[in-house]
Amino acid sequence: MSKRSVHNKIKKRYSRSILALSGTALTLSSMSYADAPPTQSTVSIKSTNYQEDDLLSNEVLFGELSRYDIDVHQFQLVTPVTRNSSLQVNGSYDSLSGASPWFTSANSEGEPIVNLSGASGIYDTRRELSIGGSYYLENETVNLSIGRSAENDYNAAFINFGFTHQLNNRLTTIGVNTSISNDEIFPTDAEKFNRIKSASKRSVSTALSISHIINRFSAYQTAISVTNQKGFLSDPYKLRDVRPNSKSQYAWTNSFRIFFEKMDAALHSNYRLYHDDFGIGSHTVDFSWHQNLSTYIPFDLRFVPSIRYYTQSSANFFTNIDDFSSDPLAPQSSDYRLAAFGAISAGINFIADLNNLRITAGGERDQAKSKYSAYNVSRPSTALVRFSRISIGFDFSY
Repeated sequence: MSKRSVHNKIKKRYSRSILALSGTALTLSSMSYADAPPTQSTVSIKSTNYQEDDLLSNEVLFGELSRYDIDVHQFQLVTPVTRNSSLQVNGSYDSLSGASPWFTSANSEGEPIVNLSGASGIYDTRRELSIGGSYYLENETVNLSIGRSAENDYNAAFINFGFTHQLNNRLTTIGVNTSISNDEIFPTDAEKFNRIKSASKRSVSTALSISHIINRFSAYQTAISVTNQKGFLSDPYKLRDVRPNSKSQYAWTNSFRIFFEKMDAALHSNYRLYHDDFGIGSHTVDFSWHQNLSTYIPFDLRFVPSIRYYTQSSANFFTNIDDFSSDPLAPQSSDYRLAAFGAISAGINFIADLNNLRITAGGERDQAKSKYSAYNVSRPSTALVRFSRISIGFDFSY
């Protein structure tokens, strides 16, 4: 084997290790390492279908059994502007249809049963656009973006600011990010169903992260975040849903990546601890195995199976049977998202790199049950979600 071919083989293997350690475009779980201005433009598009399973007839008193069916289409452009700056444009369009739990009541045996809204009455779309820029210094990066999203009954305007600093010969990165969002809601059929005509809420979130490249084959990141929300936090589309007008959320996330050279594969592991003053605490653990298959085919291909476990406690004011005789101003909600439960999901993704084109395709199956919870479940919800999700994405660099 020639000296040049040996060099190319080593270089390709090294690039695979970095590729397997990094995440894919249009995901929020990617670990960030050294910041550097992009040298070429990248256009990314991704389409996702999210489909919830129908409820069983014995779980529903009345209403449609079909639940949410959501299509999400995303677009991203990242392009260099000057030697030390870049521009990023993100856009998305979502369409939603299906039935949602309206309220819960008791059946003849006193067990909770769901009452759903009609699927013909629920259809919504969401459009979001954000524009941001990054400026790169020798060891620092400054990011700023603004955006707006609009639905048939909901508008939001937001701004994000981020700053990262590299030290320890660029092996360690400290980052801080702050985001502010002002939201407005104006429910449909407000007078018909005695809903509020309009309301607003404000969210402020701050996160601090530390990333460290341990060696050529492993890296670690830890982050803490605090989010404060004030304003209307209830669900106006439920018959009886009253929540406090403020909420503080705290999260601690940890990510570890390690590449196994002999196996030509990488393990991604993540853990998240969460708590809010509604009384909800949660744990999330997920693992994904990034297996390079390029040895057997003439292009770079990764096979990525993954598994995730999630568990949470219930909110202090959660009930699985709505009490319409209680104080109408007292906090109370039968929203299944506030119940104690656990969820297990498994997924498979394929990532192919063809010169300047990356193709990502995959699917996920998630099932939530009360018995999966690591917390005590005193009031099990009957409306927990089982869903499937499939997606395909393309990243083109030029």
